[in-house]
Amino acid sequence: MTQLLPNSKIAEQAILSHVLLNKPRADIIFNRISIDMFYSDKYKIIYEAVCEVRKKNLEVNLDTVTDYLTNHQTDTNDYDNVLTELINQRTRTGELESYLILLLDKYLRRSLILSANDILSLAHNNSLSLESVFDQAEKLLFNVTQKKPSLGLLPASEVLLETFLDLDKRSQEGQLAGIPSGFFDLDLLTQGFQKSDLIIIAGRPSMGKTAFALNVARNVADSSNFPVVIFSLEMSRSQIIYRFLSSEASVNNSKLRSGNITSDDWNSVNRAIASLSDLNIYLDDKSDITIADIRVKLSNLRSRFGSIGIVIIDYLQLISDTQFKDSRVQELSNITRSLKLLAKDFNVPIIVLSQLSRNVESRTNKKPLLSDLRESGCFSSSTSLYKSLQKTEKISLVNQKITSLVGVNQRKNSLSLSHSHIKSTFTTGFHFTYKLFTIGHRYVKLTSNHKVLTQNGWKKIKYLSRSDLISVVDKHNLLPIFKSGLNFQTISYFSFLTITNIMPGRKELVYDCWLPKTNNFIANGYILHNSIEQDADLVLMLYRQDYYSQDTESQNITDITIAKHRNGPIGNIKLIFEPETASFGNIINP
Repeated sequence: MTQLLPNSKIAEQAILSHVLLNKPRADIIFNRISIDMFYSDKYKIIYEAVCEVRKKNLEVNLDTVTDYLTNHQTDTNDYDNVLTELINQRTRTGELESYLILLLDKYLRRSLILSANDILSLAHNNSLSLESVFDQAEKLLFNVTQKKPSLGLLPASEVLLETFLDLDKRSQEGQLAGIPSGFFDLDLLTQGFQKSDLIIIAGRPSMGKTAFALNVARNVADSSNFPVVIFSLEMSRSQIIYRFLSSEASVNNSKLRSGNITSDDWNSVNRAIASLSDLNIYLDDKSDITIADIRVKLSNLRSRFGSIGIVIIDYLQLISDTQFKDSRVQELSNITRSLKLLAKDFNVPIIVLSQLSRNVESRTNKKPLLSDLRESGCFSSSTSLYKSLQKTEKISLVNQKITSLVGVNQRKNSLSLSHSHIKSTFTTGFHFTYKLFTIGHRYVKLTSNHKVLTQNGWKKIKYLSRSDLISVVDKHNLLPIFKSGLNFQTISYFSFLTITNIMPGRKELVYDCWLPKTNNFIANGYILHNSIEQDADLVLMLYRQDYYSQDTESQNITDITIAKHRNGPIGNIKLIFEPETASFGNIINP
C-alpha cells in the first residue's frame, strides 16, 4: 500500500474557504501561498482559478471562481460539490495564520521526501561519478531549503534597535561600516565593502583587474575570521596560487613558473607559503559555473562557518544562464540581478570582474566611462532630449553640455519621472545608426544596441520586429510638480505605437550620456534605456596611463575611479602597481 505524503486537508480547505468567502486578510494568502503548496489536485485547480480571477481584477467569490472553472475545466460537475463543501467550512479569521503555517510545514516535508527519493536514485546510478552525485544531491537539498518562506514582517522598531546598537559599537571602536579592502584611500570613500552589495570591478584587458581582486582577497582574508571565496572562470587554481605566491613573496611570477629562482627567492617563497596557508581562502576554477552552482557552494560554506567574508567572481561575461541563451542582453541582465540577490541572501559583498567594451580603444582619451561597462547604445547628434516642460533641446555635444534630463520608470501606462542631472555627455566614436519610425511620430536615430521600451520590456534595436509596440511620449503630456522647492516632472500619459519601419542609416559620430540617478531618458519622444549595471551598488574602474603611453609621468600608477556608488560619494584614488608581481599598494604621502 502506497504511503501518503504529508498533507493537511483541513488546512487546505480552511485557506480556500477563506478566499472564496472573501474574508479579511485574504491578501496574506496570495503573498505566501503558491499553487504547488496544495496536495490535493482539485484544490490546486481551484486555487489556480482563484489566482486567475484575481489577476483579472475581479472579486474572488464563489460565482467568479465557478464561472472560471466552467470556462476552463471539462468536468465542472466534480467541482460544484467541492466548492459547496469549502464555503461551508467553519473557520475563523484569527486561525488563518495557524493554517498557513500548517500548510507550509506539510509542503516542505513533502518536498524533502521527494528530494530524498531523487538522491536515493542518484546514489544507485553507477553511471554517474561520485562527485556528480554529491553536486546534484546538494542542489536538490538546497532547492528545498530555499523554499522555506519568511513568515511575517519585521517591525521597524526591531530594525531601529539593531541599527542603534551597531552605530553605538562603531562609534566607540572607530570601525568602518563595511569590510576593509586594505587600501586606505578606497576605504575612506567607500567605508569598506558593504554586506549585501554587488561590486563591479571593470577595466580593459591588462589593467590589473584580477591582480586587484586577488590583493583585496588577501587583505580581507588577513583581517577576517570568515572564508574568502574566489570563483575563477578563466584562470586555473594553480595560476591563482602562483599569483598569490608572487605577490606575497615579491618574486617575479615568470621566475616562479619557470622554477629559475635563487636561494633567497626560495626563502621568500617558503615564508609566503607559510603565511598564505593560514588564510581562509577557498578557490573554485570550474569554467562553466552557473549562479545555481555558486549558490549551492556558498550555502555549504556558510553552514560550516556561519558566515562568509567576501566573494569574488572572475569574470562576469563568462557566467552563463541557459534560460536566456538566445539573448545575451537578457542573459547578462538576469545574471547581474541574480548576483545582487545572491549578495543580499548571503549578506556578503560580492565582487564581480567585468570587461569593458572596445569603445575605449577608439577614443583619444582612453580613460573608461560608465557607458563602456553597459555595452550601451548611442544616439545621433540630431536627437532632441526633453529638458523642460516648455521645450526640447537639440544636442550639440561638441560645444554644449546638457545640464538636466528626466529619467523614467515604467508603471503600466503612467510613468513617474525624477529630475536627474547629467554628470557627463560624450562621444563614443563613429558607428552605424538605424532610423526607428512609428505611426505618426518622429523617428529617432540610434545604434543597433540601444534599448527602447516595448510592450514586452526593454529591447535593443537589433532585436526589434514588426510585432513590437514602441513607447512614445508627447511633450504636451509632461506635467510639472513643485515640491519643497524642487521641480519634478511626470508623464500623465504615454502610448505604445506600431513600428512602421527600421531603416539602416550611415556611419556617423554618435553620443552617450550618464545620469547617475536614472539610466533611462526620453529622446525624440521615445523612452530609451542603456544600462545593464543597474543592479550594482558600487562600480570601480581601473585605468593605467603607462599601458598606452611610456612617456607618461604616471609610471606604475593605477587610477581607480568610483564611477557609481549607490550609498556614498564617487571619486578617484591612485594606487601603486608593481608589474613584476602584479600587486597593488597604497601611496603614502609624506
